[in-house]
Formats: sequence, structure tokens, C-alpha cells
Amino acid sequence: MTDTLVDLTPDGQVARPAARLQSGWGGVRPTATNVWRDAKTVLVTRVTGPRQLTTVPRLVIPIGDTQLVFRVSSQSQEAEELARDGRVLVQPGDRRGTPALGSHQLQGQAQLVTAGTLLPHVESAIAAKYRWRIPMARFAHRLGHGDAPYADIVVLVTVAEPSPIPMLSQ
Repeated sequence: MTDTLVDLTPDGQVARPAARLQSGWGGVRPTATNVWRDAKTVLVTRVTGPRQLTTVPRLVIPIGDTQLVFRVSSQSQEAEELARDGRVLVQPGDRRGTPALGSHQLQGQAQLVTAGTLLPHVESAIAAKYRWRIPMARFAHRLGHGDAPYADIVVLVTVAEPSPIPMLSQ
């Protein structure tokens, strides 16, 4: 696995509150960032083999408007698979790790981040958002994986905007 260096951009592209968009009928609809920020978990589906997909719930935080981050162990099978093929599907989920009502999957491209200023930012943001869940996750990791490092690398997912339906020519 090669090390990838990703730093926070100086133009403020990291974790700032997103504005809400006004809809035509006077209500407020959430922006893409709010959907990811408000999600209790995000279901991440990755390629695990020929014609094989695996979906797991992850604790994530949004980065800007089109990116999400979550942490994995550098010694995990998931890290190896994402290094080999970064294609993923992401979907907002509830606290139990099931798809949130009315949500749908979006395509994304995952990149492993092993160094840079993004790592401490992600660690503190995840700790703030998921205070009580971190000790439980750390304990479960220790039971299942022994001495393997817990969440020592970050996976940065760039979420693709849904493509519009093409207009048919007449």
C-alpha cells in the first residue's frame, strides 16, 4: 500500500456549516452536506471480489459539500480492497446501520489517507459527533482483531453528483 498525503485546503473546504437551500414552496430542504452530517451512520458498499459487494455501516463526517471521511485499520481487509479498487456506493443510514428512510445510494471514489493534517481533524470531528460510540467500537475492534491498530488511516470518499436524466430528442 502506498502512502497518500492529503492536507486540508487553506480556502476553508473542511467541515464548515453548510447553508440550507430554500425550496420553491417556502420550505427548507437540506443540502448534500447536511444529509451526510445528520446521518447517524453511512452505509459503504465496496467491491470485494468478482461480482461481489460488501456493505458495512461506518461512522463518518462530511468534508465540504462532496466528500465524506471514515476511519479503518491499516491491517484490515477493507483497507486492502479499497487500495485496490476505490469504487464505493454510499448511503445515509440510521443509528442501527440500516438505510435512512427515503435515502438512496450514490457513487463515490475512495482514497486512503495515511498522513497529513486531515487525520487529526477527522479524529477530533468523529470523537465530537460519536462521543459514546467510540469506546464501544474500540472494544469490539480489540475483541475481533486483537492487536491490529484501530482506525489508524482515513478513507476520503468523493461523492459523485447524481447525473440528470438525459432529455430524449424528438
